[in-house]
Amino acid sequence: MGAITRVSDSSTGLLRTVLVVDAAVCFGAALLNFGLKVPLGLTTLRFADSIWQAGTGEAVIGAALFAAGLTGGRRLSWAALVMSVLGIAIGLTSERVQGAARDLHAAMVLLAVLVLALLLVDGRRNRRQSAAAK
Repeated sequence: MGAITRVSDSSTGLLRTVLVVDAAVCFGAALLNFGLKVPLGLTTLRFADSIWQAGTGEAVIGAALFAAGLTGGRRLSWAALVMSVLGIAIGLTSERVQGAARDLHAAMVLLAVLVLALLLVDGRRNRRQSAAAK
């Protein structure tokens, strides 16, 4: 394997920020799936059906997204995105994912679409820069 290919400087900040935010959402979902209850005044944020297996998967996906955000590695970013999309698909097809858990998965879809768009824009920009350098 070669060296880490970094995303271009012009889009790296936004992409890396979105990857870290996506990781934070995954880590939050993992904690809620492990049974965390967050008191919010008159109500409590919690998942109606905590699924520790899903929490484990979300923690792994969050770690991959966080690592991608820290390193800016293009391959790692793509791998983390694929893992995220698979996790979201599993979560949205599960009958046990209801209420706040389903709403959180909807937010994860938006973040995944944003990461995909940023990776595609970056790839296109890198191809143009490579062609111009030849």
